[in-house]
Amino acid sequence: MKQIPGLLFLVMMITCHAKGQEVIDSLKERLAISLPDTNRVLILSELSVNYSRVDQDSAMKYALAGLALARELNFKRGEADCIRRSGIVLFNLGRYPEALVNLQKALLISESIHDNFGIGAANGHIGRLYSEQGNFAKARTFFFLQLALNQSMSFFERENAFRNIGRTYFNENKLDSAQFYYDSAFRIHQTNLKNVTQSMIYAVSSSYDYGQLYEKKGDAQRAMDYFRKCVSIGLPRNDFIILNQAYVAIAALKKKSGQIDSAVFFAKSALTMAQKSNYAKGIIQASLLLSELYEPINEHEALMYSKSATAIKDSLFNTEKSIQVQNLFFLEQQRQQALQAQAVKFKNRLELFASLLGVLALLIIAIMLYRNNRTKQKANNLLHSQKLEIERQRTKAENALEELKSTQTQLIHSEKMASLGELTAGIAHEIQNPLNFVNNFSDVNKELIDELQSELNNGNKDEAVSISNMIRENELKIIHHGKRADSIVKGMLQHSRNSTGQKELANVNTTADEYLRLSYHGLKAKDKSFNVTVRTDFDVTMPKINIVPQDFGRALLNLYNNAFHAAIEKKNQIGGSSDYEPVVSITTKNLPDHIELQVMDNGVGIPQKIIDKIFQPFFTTKPSGSGTGLGLSLTYDIVKAHGGELRVETQEDEFSTFIIVLPKT
Repeated sequence: MKQIPGLLFLVMMITCHAKGQEVIDSLKERLAISLPDTNRVLILSELSVNYSRVDQDSAMKYALAGLALARELNFKRGEADCIRRSGIVLFNLGRYPEALVNLQKALLISESIHDNFGIGAANGHIGRLYSEQGNFAKARTFFFLQLALNQSMSFFERENAFRNIGRTYFNENKLDSAQFYYDSAFRIHQTNLKNVTQSMIYAVSSSYDYGQLYEKKGDAQRAMDYFRKCVSIGLPRNDFIILNQAYVAIAALKKKSGQIDSAVFFAKSALTMAQKSNYAKGIIQASLLLSELYEPINEHEALMYSKSATAIKDSLFNTEKSIQVQNLFFLEQQRQQALQAQAVKFKNRLELFASLLGVLALLIIAIMLYRNNRTKQKANNLLHSQKLEIERQRTKAENALEELKSTQTQLIHSEKMASLGELTAGIAHEIQNPLNFVNNFSDVNKELIDELQSELNNGNKDEAVSISNMIRENELKIIHHGKRADSIVKGMLQHSRNSTGQKELANVNTTADEYLRLSYHGLKAKDKSFNVTVRTDFDVTMPKINIVPQDFGRALLNLYNNAFHAAIEKKNQIGGSSDYEPVVSITTKNLPDHIELQVMDNGVGIPQKIIDKIFQPFFTTKPSGSGTGLGLSLTYDIVKAHGGELRVETQEDEFSTFIIVLPKT
């Protein structure tokens, strides 16, 4: 194994002593003169990562400041960086569920802007969380992904990925594999020694890893040399986290060799370093080691340190939080599987597209050969020219017929898509209300949680219970409005599906009311000045009947839209000074052997001379380009398909009433 040359290490040590605090001071000087722009966001992010080894509170402060500015500037890369930095701080504090949430947020933002560095870094830190939970195989998956994304980027990120992979093998006691990846990381480290500060950060991590490796191999002296090297590098940099880890390792070695006093000294030093940086895992390890060291000589001290470690473990790593982490891991796994499925789907589409292109090319070649063959036949046999001309004319007529059929199909599709567009606008308006409730109650809960934490810290249990009850009530409201939004979305999806033609029992009143609201809000979304009075008179004794809900809804939507347009058109013709009030009325009746649904408007009416034409395909009174003339034709066909009847009663410039009659069975 190659080691850092002695002279180089000495030079780096001397330089690092000046560089440790100097880097932070330099960043603070740049921050003081920086403008509130993207550069300031990056400076705040760098301050956070430099403080994360020293002072978690300061690290979080700078990360949150950078995040706020990045969001104000809509600087997505800076936003992802600062969220990721806050996730690192939460990881150091042992708040794993919150750390994982932040890292996943950072990953999603980096993916949305295709920032490979941010994607790789977030995957690396998520891998550390998997490793911390003992799932080393899954952790390696994320580390290898990080490595793949950073092949042509940061030396330090690649080195970090190799080292993290080695640690997973070390934790599985696969020491040869661990050393292979440690050596790979060290080789990368040796090729990039220009940045002394970064080099020392990775040198200290490398020394700690090799120390652990040789300790497990039974070479205590060599392990001790590496741990002391960690201390030598960490002290001038005030790197409290690595100092904690090195002191714990040295104390453990001293304990094995029977040097109890020295072991206690280094264990207490480790505890002090962890407490300075608020490094939760380090506090627990040092406290447990002190408890073991004091157990045979001072039971009181041993119990004190044991209780301290247990209290922290219970608060940070209890069963509930472990379940939270596992749930978040499960969601991340589902997201990764969805991304893989998406990639496979995209690949399949490309293959299908390539196949279609191939078929099209063959078809073009076939057509060319066919035309050449026809030309040759004409040249060689003039006697059949008349027959060939007849064949050509017939082919032309067939093509024209196919084009006409295709055009008709496209027009019908356009009419359905227009209907779907109006539905979508209405649904967007309908779904906004529950979403507003969800957002508002979520904001309130966020504030209540802050108050709850404050009351708990102050020991006000009754007030805390009261606040928690308020949070629970708000959560119930969020669930209620979330389900309401979910039902609206499901209704939209049901409408968007192609009809299967399968009838089912449905309440006509409910269907009529649902599509009435969707039609009204759809038109309102297109024209903010749209204002029509809607009146409904639904027969409460209406039974459920067999209909195809999607088809019947489209029929109603066409009638509603026509009624609204007729009423608005009359208002526009009369002018704003008139007392005319546009009204659309919907009435349902439960009659002995059938049901009726009437859609009435007090609009422009229909001239008697075109009454017989309104249900014909492609007939329309609207200006060119404003309609296809298929709405009423489709509605008529849908009603007929249900075994019903559609008729109209109208008086020009007065009213129009469309009446749907449906059998009960």
